[in-house]
Amino acid sequence: MTGKKIVGMLGLVASIGGVGTIAVIMATGACGRKEPEFAGIGKYRFGHTTRGDVKDGVCQPTSIDDGKRQATWCFALPAYKIANRTAEIELYFDGTEATSPLIEIQLKVRGCLEQDLESWMRTAFGPPIENTPKRLYYKNSFLWAAALIPSEPGRCRVHLLPNSELAQIAKVKAL
Repeated sequence: MTGKKIVGMLGLVASIGGVGTIAVIMATGACGRKEPEFAGIGKYRFGHTTRGDVKDGVCQPTSIDDGKRQATWCFALPAYKIANRTAEIELYFDGTEATSPLIEIQLKVRGCLEQDLESWMRTAFGPPIENTPKRLYYKNSFLWAAALIPSEPGRCRVHLLPNSELAQIAKVKAL
């Protein structure tokens, strides 16, 4: 919305409902909206995606937290494009039932260019909360993310976990 339109609308509101109405509109942020935060990648979203939502790829039982918790690992899923490269997607669900919630998204970025991935991560998540020579860590109100740059020659790995998965976050940090 341009400045002229805002001033014109505020003048119209003032003539109809008075200055108090203008204050309410300004306080509610009608002119400025915050960009939504990432809650996953593509169609996979923490808090929404369950094991039953995955129709492509291969899913098989596994264990996490050093064998303490049963999970489902899904792989061979349709690729996703990030940082101008193709990323293989792997998903982990807390349990083996169709209602099991998504607890981790892993992206294996082929032909990874470190600067492109870092730029994409900064655009998606803002500045990193921690930065080491080969690791970048990010956090928003939904998830924690780690970019392992590179995790192996020509390939970077990105881990996305809900903030509640503290043990898995510690495990990724130890990689």
